[in-house]
Amino acid sequence: MRCLILALVLTLVGSQHLNYQPDFSENKVYMFNYESMLLSGLPEKGLARAGIRIKSKVEISGIGPKLCLIRIHSIEAAEYNGVWPTSSFSRSLKLTQVLTGQLSNPIKFEYSNGHVGNLMAPDSVSDDGLNIYRGILNALELSIKKMQHSYSLQEAGIGGICNTTYAIQENKRANLVYVTKSKDLNSCEEKVEMVTGSAYTQPCWTCQQRNKNSRATATYNYKIKYTRNEAVITQADVEEIHQFAPFNEITGGNAIVEARQKLSLTDVQKHMAEVPPKEFQNRGSLQYQFGSELLQLPVHLFRIKNVESQIEESLQDLVETTSEQLPSDAPAKALKLMHLFRAANEENYESVWKQFSSRPAYRRYILDIIPAVASHRALRFLRHKMERQELTNWEAAQTVLVALHSSTPTRDVMEEATLIVKKHCPRSSTVLGKVCHLSYASLCHKQCSSSDSCSECLQLLHGFAGEALSKSNTEEISLALKALGNVGHPASIKHIKKFLPGYTASASDLPRKVHATAVMALKNIGMKDPKMVQAITLEIFLNHKIDPRVRMLAAVVLLETKPGLPILMTLADAVLKEPSMQVASFIYSHLRALGRSTAPDLQVMASACRMAVRVLSPKFDRSGYQFSKVFRFSMFKELLMSGLAAKYLVLNNAGSLIPKMAMSQLRTHFLGRVADPLEVGITVEGLQEMFAKGYSPDRNWEADYDFKEILKTLSDWKAFSSDKPFASGYLKMFGQELFFGGLDKNAIQNALQAWYGPDEKNPSIRRIISSLQSGVGRQWTKALLSSEIRRIVPTCTGFPTETSFYYSSITKVAGNVQAQITPSPKSDFRLTELLNANIRLRSKMSLSIAKEMTFVMGINTHMVQAGLEARTKMNAHVPVNVIATVHMKEKNIKIEIPPCKDETNIITVRSKTFAITRNIGDLAASKMTPVLLPDAVPDIMKMSFDSDSASGETDNIRDRQSAEDVSSRNSFAFGQSSSRKEPFVQSMCSNASTFGFQVCIERKSIHAAFIKNVPLYYLVGEHALRMSFKPVYTEAPIEKIQVTIQAGDQAPTRMVRLVTFEDPETQVSSTKAAIKRVKKILDDTDDQGTRKSRGSSSSASSTSGSAESAMSSPSSSDSDNRASQGGTQINLKTRRSKAKGKKFYPFGDCSGSSSSSSSGSSSSSSSSSSSKSSSISSSSSSSDSSSSKSSSSSSKSSSSSSSSSSSSKSSSSNSSSSSKSGRSSRKSSSSNSSKGSNSGSSSKGSSSSSSKSRSSSSKGSSSSKGSSSSSTGSSNSSSSSSKASGIKHKAKKQSKTTSFPHASATEGERSVREQKHKTQSSSSSSRSTSSGTSSSSESVDVARRHSKYDRQAEPKHVKSQFNSHSSYDVSTEWEYHLPKVYRLHFRSAHIHWHPDRRISSSSSSSSSESGSSHSNSSSSGSSSRSSRLSGTSSSSSHRHGENTGRSSRRSHVSRGVSIHHSRGSSLTCERNFLGDVIPPGITIVAQAVRSDNRNQGYQATTYVRSDAAKVDVQLVVVQLAETNWKACADAVILPLKAQARLRWGKECRDYRIAAMATTGQLARKPAVQLKVQWGNLPSWIKKTSMAFMQYVPGAALMLGFSEAHQRNPSHEFLVRAAATSPRTIDTVIKAPGVTLYYQALRMPFTLPLGPSPTYETRDITAWNLLPEIALQITQEDQSTCEVSEGDFKTFDHVSRTYSFNKSCNLIVAQDCTEHPKFIITTRKVDPQSFSREVHINTTSVNITICPAANSSLLVACNEEPVLSHSGVSEYEKDNVKIYKNGTTVIVEAPTQGLKNVTFDGVILKVTVASWMRGKTCGVCGNNDREKHNELLMPNHKLAHSCSAFVHSWVLLEETCSGGCKLQRSYVKLNRNPTIDGEESTCYSVDPVLKCMKDCTPIEKTSVKVGFHCFPKDTAVRLLEWQRSSDKKSASEDVVESVDADIDCTCTGDCS
Repeated sequence: MRCLILALVLTLVGSQHLNYQPDFSENKVYMFNYESMLLSGLPEKGLARAGIRIKSKVEISGIGPKLCLIRIHSIEAAEYNGVWPTSSFSRSLKLTQVLTGQLSNPIKFEYSNGHVGNLMAPDSVSDDGLNIYRGILNALELSIKKMQHSYSLQEAGIGGICNTTYAIQENKRANLVYVTKSKDLNSCEEKVEMVTGSAYTQPCWTCQQRNKNSRATATYNYKIKYTRNEAVITQADVEEIHQFAPFNEITGGNAIVEARQKLSLTDVQKHMAEVPPKEFQNRGSLQYQFGSELLQLPVHLFRIKNVESQIEESLQDLVETTSEQLPSDAPAKALKLMHLFRAANEENYESVWKQFSSRPAYRRYILDIIPAVASHRALRFLRHKMERQELTNWEAAQTVLVALHSSTPTRDVMEEATLIVKKHCPRSSTVLGKVCHLSYASLCHKQCSSSDSCSECLQLLHGFAGEALSKSNTEEISLALKALGNVGHPASIKHIKKFLPGYTASASDLPRKVHATAVMALKNIGMKDPKMVQAITLEIFLNHKIDPRVRMLAAVVLLETKPGLPILMTLADAVLKEPSMQVASFIYSHLRALGRSTAPDLQVMASACRMAVRVLSPKFDRSGYQFSKVFRFSMFKELLMSGLAAKYLVLNNAGSLIPKMAMSQLRTHFLGRVADPLEVGITVEGLQEMFAKGYSPDRNWEADYDFKEILKTLSDWKAFSSDKPFASGYLKMFGQELFFGGLDKNAIQNALQAWYGPDEKNPSIRRIISSLQSGVGRQWTKALLSSEIRRIVPTCTGFPTETSFYYSSITKVAGNVQAQITPSPKSDFRLTELLNANIRLRSKMSLSIAKEMTFVMGINTHMVQAGLEARTKMNAHVPVNVIATVHMKEKNIKIEIPPCKDETNIITVRSKTFAITRNIGDLAASKMTPVLLPDAVPDIMKMSFDSDSASGETDNIRDRQSAEDVSSRNSFAFGQSSSRKEPFVQSMCSNASTFGFQVCIERKSIHAAFIKNVPLYYLVGEHALRMSFKPVYTEAPIEKIQVTIQAGDQAPTRMVRLVTFEDPETQVSSTKAAIKRVKKILDDTDDQGTRKSRGSSSSASSTSGSAESAMSSPSSSDSDNRASQGGTQINLKTRRSKAKGKKFYPFGDCSGSSSSSSSGSSSSSSSSSSSKSSSISSSSSSSDSSSSKSSSSSSKSSSSSSSSSSSSKSSSSNSSSSSKSGRSSRKSSSSNSSKGSNSGSSSKGSSSSSSKSRSSSSKGSSSSKGSSSSSTGSSNSSSSSSKASGIKHKAKKQSKTTSFPHASATEGERSVREQKHKTQSSSSSSRSTSSGTSSSSESVDVARRHSKYDRQAEPKHVKSQFNSHSSYDVSTEWEYHLPKVYRLHFRSAHIHWHPDRRISSSSSSSSSESGSSHSNSSSSGSSSRSSRLSGTSSSSSHRHGENTGRSSRRSHVSRGVSIHHSRGSSLTCERNFLGDVIPPGITIVAQAVRSDNRNQGYQATTYVRSDAAKVDVQLVVVQLAETNWKACADAVILPLKAQARLRWGKECRDYRIAAMATTGQLARKPAVQLKVQWGNLPSWIKKTSMAFMQYVPGAALMLGFSEAHQRNPSHEFLVRAAATSPRTIDTVIKAPGVTLYYQALRMPFTLPLGPSPTYETRDITAWNLLPEIALQITQEDQSTCEVSEGDFKTFDHVSRTYSFNKSCNLIVAQDCTEHPKFIITTRKVDPQSFSREVHINTTSVNITICPAANSSLLVACNEEPVLSHSGVSEYEKDNVKIYKNGTTVIVEAPTQGLKNVTFDGVILKVTVASWMRGKTCGVCGNNDREKHNELLMPNHKLAHSCSAFVHSWVLLEETCSGGCKLQRSYVKLNRNPTIDGEESTCYSVDPVLKCMKDCTPIEKTSVKVGFHCFPKDTAVRLLEWQRSSDKKSASEDVVESVDADIDCTCTGDCS
C-alpha cells in the first residue's frame, strides 16, 4: 500500500513538470507558415463573392522573459472576385507591395502562459498594419486549464472579452494536446465595434430576442506539442463567420463574411533574433484598435496626393456635370468630394473658400458638403465664417443644422458647437436661433447616449431655460423646453417641472402653449426614465383643473412609455369618471388603437390596453367624430421582421369642426431597432373666428361697447379664456425636433392686408410683381448626405468587416419665369386686382433629382476594399416648358406646350448588386462582378422535358417548341406591342399619336430567388425601371400642343367642332327575312293562345298572358310559346309603323340597339326588348311523379313597348334578329328596375322577361332551376339559372336558359323564388301583361318581403301565396338556416312604400315578384299618358286565388308608382343630348397644332342641367378631325343615389361602363351598394383586368375575406357594405368568377348611424354643388338654442323644463370671452300672457323686439323704431341685418358670432356661428357638445338643479322700479347637520334669489344649493359670511334644497 501511494505521489510530481501552456523560449526563432482568407457574399453556390487571401512567413522569437518579437515577410496577396466556388484567387502584386510596406517593421509583444499582453511597435507602423499583427497574435491566445478538459470562460481576444468554451483532448503517446475553442462573438463584455449614424433610433429588445440581425462566431483548433520543459503550438486553424440577416434570420435570407486563418510551425532555430534599433512605443493590447477605416468611405477608393488640388478638380467636375441635367453619378461625385474634405485641414478649407465663394454654384456645393464632413475642423470653419458674417442667416441656419446633426460628439466637436451656440446663435425666435438651439440639443442627446459625461451641454440648456423663465418670454421658454425635449435626459426633469401646471405656483400662470410644450418635452425622457415620466404625466392627467388639451398630451406621453397593466387600468378608471368627453374619447380611442398593435415591443402593452378597452367600450364606443380621437394603422411582418405604424391624433376642445391640434407620426421597425422617421404637428386657435370676420384694418371690437356693467349684476361672472389667433406647427425627424414656427395675430393680419390692401404698404409685393414682369431666372441646387450608417467589427484576420448604408442625393431646380400683366399694375395696385387682369406666364423650368443608396458589406481599409456592394440609383427629370395665358374675367385659360422631339427619361431607377475588389496599389485593376449573372438565371418556361429515350424527332419538336416559347413570351403592351430586346425586360407603351408622343415604361428584374425563395434573394441581382416620353411619327410636324379651357357664357365660342349625334342607320334590310319568317309563324298561330292588346291609337302594348294552364299539361308550354310569339308580332307591327317618325335619343337608356349602352341603373320603358328570352314553362308532378314532366321551351320572344309617341329608332333597328347578336349581352342594365327609382324611368318597376306560364300542383314544389330573363332598355333578356343551395329539386326537366351578363337575377335563389311566385300566380289563373322593360327578379320589394333569403321551397309553402308586401311569417326554417351575408338582398333606401296611398314616394315598383308579367308600357302621345296607362295596365295581374286583399293593395301601389313616373320617362328613356337644349358650361380643347393647319386633337364639352332634386351632367369628347368617334360620360345625382356611365367608340356606341351607387338596407341594416356593369370592352382592358383578377382572391384571403362559390354575371361588379354595428360592417364583393365577403369588418371610426335627416330638396346646380356641400358641413357645425314659455333646449341639444316668467331679464345666450360681442336677454312683459320681449345687445347696436297690441312685433335699433312701415321689410346697420319673415323677426350679426336670432313672440331661437363653439354661456349653455356641463353658472361651477342654474343667469336691477324686485343673498341652512361628528352651522356657497328690502314674496320655488359648514361653536354669523371672500373657494359639505323667491310685491319706496 505504501508503494502504491509513493508511486502516485511520484507520478503527480512528475506530471507537474509537463507544461501545456504554450510559450516561446528565449534565443529561439519559431518559423511559421501563415495564411489568412476573408470572403464576403451570399452563402449559396453560383453567386459571386469577393475577398482577399494573404500568405506569408511569420517568425516569432523569444527576446526576453515574457517578451517576444514577431516579424512577417514573404507576403503574397491575392484577390477573389467571381462566382463561388468555381473562380479562383488571382495574385495581386500591387497589393502585395502595399502590404509589405505596411508590415516591414517587426513588433514586440508580451507573451506568458498562452496570454498575449501589450504590443510595442515603432511609430512608423500604422494602425492597419498593427491590426494585422493582432490578427496573427490572436491565434496564439490560449487559456488552458490543466485539470479540466471542458470549461467556459471570458477570454480576451481581438474582438473583445468574449464568452469562450474549451474542449481539450490529449494524445500522451505522441505528446500532443488538441485544443478546440469556440467563441460567441455576440456575447462579449467589452465588444470591439464601431456603430455610427443610428443615434436617433432606439433598440427594440423584444425584436432582438426573437431575431438577431447580426451574429458572429469563431472556432479555433490547436495542435500543441509539449515536452517536459515547454509547449509549442505546431498548428492553429481558425474559422470565423459573420452573418448579417436584414430580415428574419430563419426565413429571410442572410449574407456572410467568412474569415479563415492557418498557422503551422515549419521550423525552430536556436539563435538570437535581431531587434531593430528603433524606439518601440506601447501601442495597446491584443484588442483591435480603429484606424483609417473611419475616414475611408466604403463606396470608393482612391489615392490622395494633393488634397487641395484634388478638391478643386472634384468641385469643378461636380459643378460642370450638374450644370445642365443631373447625371446618375452626381451623388457619388459629391461623396468623393466629401471624402476629400474629410482628409483636408482648415487651411485647405480657407483656400477653397477664397477661390470659389464668390461663384454661386460652387459656393452652394461647398456649404452643402463641408457640414457633412461632420468634424470639429468643419465646425470651426463654419464658426469663423459666422464670426466674419460671410454667411447669410439662411446659409448659417442650413449649415449649422446639417453640421450638428451629422457630427459625432467628440470633445473637440462639443467645444466648437458650444462656442457657436454661445456666440452666434440669437436667443430669439429667428430661424437661426431656433435651428441652432434645437440642433445643439440633438448633438447633446448623442453625447448623453454615447457617454455619461454630458453635463456641460445640459448646463448650458438648463441655464437658457432658467433665464427664459425669469424674463417670462414665451418664445424663449418654448425654445428652451423643445431643446430639453430633444436632449431627453432625466436630469432635465426638475427643470421642466417648473413649467408644468400643478408643480409650481408660477407655472399655472403660464400660457397653455407653454404647458403643452413642457409636457411634450418629457416624451424623449420617457425612453430613459419611464417610471419618473409615468408618475408626472399620470398626475397631470388626473388633475381636472388643468386644461383638457394639456391632459391629453400628458396621456400621449404616458402611453409612449409603455406603461404596465396597473397604470392603464388606473387610466381607464379615471376615464370612466372623466367629466370631459373630449378627454374620454381621446384616451379610449388611443387605447383601442394600441390594443390592435402587432409590433413585438408593444405586445405586453397591447394586451393590457385590450383589458382597459373592455372596461370602457360600453360607454365610449359610439363617441362621435366631433370628439378628440386617435387613429392608428400598424402592420408587422414576421417574414421581414419589419413593421410600419402610422398614428394620427386629433385634439379638440369644444367639438368644433376644425380640430385645435393635430399630430401625425410615423414609426418603423427594422433591423431590430425602432425609429420615428417623421412627426408633424399643427395647432390652430382662433383662426376660424378671424377669417369669419374678414379683414378690416380699422376695426377694433374691444373699444366699441363694454358689457361689463351689465355683467356686474351676475354672481361672480368669469370670462372664458379666449384663444388668441394663432397657428403653429413643428417638424420632427427621428424623434428630434428640427424646426417649429408659428403665425401670431399680427402676422396673419399682415397677410390679409397684403391680399386686400394696396401694395404701397407692401413694397415686397410690388418688387415681386416687377421682377416677374421683367423675368426671373433662378437655379437652386442642394446636395445632401441624408444617411451614413456604419457598423465596423474586427475579424480574426486583423482586417475589419463593415456593414454600411449610404444615402445621398442632389436636387436641382432651374428655370426662368416671365409674366405679362395687362392692364399693367398701377401705384395703388391691390393683389385682388389680379383676379380681373389678363396674365401671360412664360415658364421654362426643370426639376432634377439624383439619388443614390449604397449598401456595402465586406472589408474596408485605406489599403483594400473587398465585399458586396448593392447600389440603387434613382434619377428623375421633370421639364416644365409652358406658356400659360389666363383671362380671369372671361374665365379663359390657354396653355401651350412644345411638342416632344427627343426621348426624355422622366424617372429611372436602377439597382444592382456587385462583388467588388479594389486595392490602393492598383486602382485600375478594380473589379466589379455582378453577384448574379443573367446567364445563370434559368427560365423554367423555356426548359423542356428530356426523356431518356429522346429520339431525333422529339428533339426537333422540343427545339421548335422552345423557339416558339421565346417568340411568344408575353410582352405586356398597351398601344403597340414592343418587341423584347433583351431577356428579363418588360416594356409597355401607351401611344398618344394625336399629340405626337408616347409614354413608355420599361422594367427589368433579375433576382436570385430561384436559388432560395427568401426576401433577401429577391433584392439581390439587377432591377431597373424606366419611364420615358418618346416622339411618335406624324404625317405633318406638330408645332405645339395647345390646351384651351373656357368656362361660362363664352364656352360655345371656343368649340372647334360642333357636337352632333348621327342617327344610326336602321338595319331594315338585314332583318327583312327574319321579319317575314316571324310574321308567317305569327299569322299561323294568331288565333291561338291568350293575348290581350291594350293601348291608345298610337300604342301597342305587347301583352303576353300566361295561359290559364292546366296542371302539367303540355298545352301550357304551347300557350306560352304562342303568347310570346304574339308579343313579337305586335312588336314588329309597331316598329314598322313608327320606323320613320321616331326620334333618336343618344343619351337615352331605353334604346334597344346595341349602340345604346344604357346605364347600369336606369331601366327605361321605351325599349323594344327583343332578345332570346327564355320562356319557360315548368310543371311539377302532382300526386304521381311520373305522370308528367315539365316541358320548357325557349322561344324567341320580343316584347316591345314604347313610352312615347315617337319611340326610339334604335328600338326599331333591334329586332329579334338583332338581339341574337352577341351584343345583346351587353345592352341592358341588369337590375335597374330592381333597384328602382332611377330618375324617372317610366315603367321602371314593371317587369317580366317574357311571358312565362307556370303550373304547379297543390303539393308540387316549384321548379328546381329558376330562370328569369330580364331585358331593360335594350334587348338583353338574360336569365341566370343557378341552383339554389339546399333546394329540393323535384322538376324532372330543367329549363334551358340563355345566360346573358346583365341579368340581375344573379343568384339562383332569386330565380327560384321568382319561379315560385310565377308558378303560384299562374296556378290561380292570373292573366299577365308582359312589359317591354322587364325588370330583373332581384327587385326591391322582393328584398323587402323576403326576410328569409335562403329558404328552401317546401311544398307547404307553395300553398301560402306569398305576396309582394307580405313579410314572411313562415319562419320554421329561419332558426336552422341563417342566410349568408352574400345571399342577402339589397333594398334601396329611397323606396318608401305607402300601401294606403295611391302615389308612392319612390319610383320603383317591380311587379315581377307577383309572378305575372305586367305591361307597364304603352306608347301614347306623351310620356305622362303612357305612364298613366301603364299604371292601369298593371292592375289585372294581381288577382290571385288567395290573399286577395294583399293583391289589391299591391295593385294600388304599382299604379301609384307608375303615375309617379309621369315625368320620369323623359329623363332616362328620352334623355336628350343636353347640347341640343343648352349651351356647354365648359369647353376644353386639346389641340396639336400641325404645320399644315389641319385640325388634330380632342374637344370636351360639359353640359349641366339641374332641377329641385336632380343634377344631370353630360360630358362629350370628340376628335377635332371629322370622325364619328366620340366618348360620352354622363351622370345623374339624386338625393340618395348616383349613377354614371362612360361610353366611347363610334357615336359613343362601341364600349360602355356604367356605375350606380345607392344607399339602402341589407337585412334591415343600413347599407350602401356600388354596382359597375359593362358591355363590350377593348381587349387591353380585358387583359389587364383578367391579369389583375388573378391576384384578387389571394390578396382578399390575406386581408381576411372569405370566398363563396356562386355564379355571378360576367359583366357586373358589385360591392355592398352594411353597417351591422357602429363599428363593424359586412362587406360583399361580387365579381365575375368570384364572390368575396367579410363579416364584422372593424372600422377605425364610429359610423354615423341613426335616423337620417329628412332630405331638403334644393336647387343644386353644378356651380353651387361644392358650396352646397360646404354649407351642409357648416350647418352641421352650427348650434341652435331654443327658448319657449315652459322649457328650453340648449346648444348641445339638452332639453330642460323650467319656466322663469317673471319680469326680470334672463340671459339667454352671450359671448363669454373676455371681450363679449353679444348678449341676448329676454323678459316677460305681462305676467298674465305669454308675450315677452327680447334684447339683443351687440358691440355695435342694441336691438329690442317687443310685442305690440295687434299681436305683431315692434323692433327698435338703438332705441329707434325700425321695420315700422309696411313697405320696409329689411334694415341693416354695422353688419347687423334685421328683417321680417311673416310675423317672425330675424336678426343676423355674423361678424359678432350670431348666425341668426329668430323670434315670433313666443319662441326665441339663437343660432351662433361655428367659431363660437365653447365660447358661449347663459341659459343656452356653453356650446361645447358635452352634455355633462350644461348647468354651468357664471362662476363656472355646475349648478345642483335646473332652477338654481336658471336663477344664476337672471339679470338683477339696482332698484325695484324697473320691475325686477329680486336680489341675491346667501342663506343659512335651517337645520344643523352633523359633519365629521360635530353639530354644524351651514351657509350657502352660492347666493339665492330673495326679495329686495321692504318687499314680500308672493311666489317661491325650491332650489338646490351647496352649503359650507362650520362647527356650531365656532361658526361665523351670516353677515360675516356674506362679506367674507372665503366663500368663493369654500368646499361644499352638504347639498340641500332651500326656497328662493321668484316674485315679490313691494311698498312704494323699495330700494
